[in-house]
Amino acid sequence: MLALFMTAASWSHHSLSGQFDIQKSFAIKGVVSRVDWINPHTYVYVDVKGSDGAVTTYKLESLPVAMMRKAGLSRQALIGDGTPVDIQAYPARNGIPTLGYMLVLKFADGREIQFSRVPGAEQP
Repeated sequence: MLALFMTAASWSHHSLSGQFDIQKSFAIKGVVSRVDWINPHTYVYVDVKGSDGAVTTYKLESLPVAMMRKAGLSRQALIGDGTPVDIQAYPARNGIPTLGYMLVLKFADGREIQFSRVPGAEQP
């Protein structure tokens, strides 16, 4: 019975490289407008203002809630005070340009959290 449950749970979970191109990354600067603080993955929504003034919202998948807490983050800390954040993310494989997996989050105060490796960056 337990083996069946474990198998079903693994079917419902996706592979990072299956949904996101882990050989590439993109960078955005914007304001966190919403956070879905849920398992199995949190989602951070970032509003990015274009040169024409139009706002585009990016949906960025991230770690489970427990791992976000371990990194020192909370839903409230992510939403913050409306100050822009810099983010690097893996792009989605499905071609949706506003969907990604968050790699690095940098706050205006200089605090930086790395969630996954950055393509092309030297790894220890």
